[in-house]
Amino acid sequence: MMRVFFAAVLTVTCFFPLNALGECLEGDCVNGKGVMVRPDDGAKYEGEFKDGVPHGNGTFVYKNKTVKKGRSTFTYATSGTYMGEVKNGLKDGEGKFTFSGGSVYVGSFKNDEMNGKGVMTNANGSKYEGDFKDGKPHGQGTFIFSDGKKYVGQINMNLLEGKGTMTFTDGRQYVGQFKKNKMHGKGVMTYPDGKKEEGRFNNGKFLGNK
Repeated sequence: MMRVFFAAVLTVTCFFPLNALGECLEGDCVNGKGVMVRPDDGAKYEGEFKDGVPHGNGTFVYKNKTVKKGRSTFTYATSGTYMGEVKNGLKDGEGKFTFSGGSVYVGSFKNDEMNGKGVMTNANGSKYEGDFKDGKPHGQGTFIFSDGKKYVGQINMNLLEGKGTMTFTDGRQYVGQFKKNKMHGKGVMTYPDGKKEEGRFNNGKFLGNK
């Protein structure tokens, strides 16, 4: 029936213990403002430092990280730029993360991940606004899909699960329970002509009053 558009956006967990691994390129990287780079992956930080650790306000720039395991090569596409508050070397507070693919998150961070209230605008035009937990939509929020559909309701770790309202572009509106991104459980589908289907839904299909 539908997919949650946010699924393609990666968690922005990028720990940056530069006090142990970083090289100070310029400025005061102990207690002041400076620029530091991590040689192993090229990650860079520019901003305020405290006791040798990024702390205050600053900018992280991350590159894609490629790891080879046997005959396979894995690329972790966490590249992008973070601008905002930093605490003890981690993204923590209010900030903005711009992914290399064009998606943008603006909101709260905690322990180096998106946590709290925020807005994720994807490169394809889809958008999520609401609660985040451990880098994923979780709690209450609003999804606006690239095709115009709109969901308002409960989110469970990036899935439409719980109670919510889905408004379709053809004028239909479903109010009820969702599970794994589909209408599932008790609900009511109202059509533009006033017709209603009320009862149980299973895997996106109306079963009736069974």
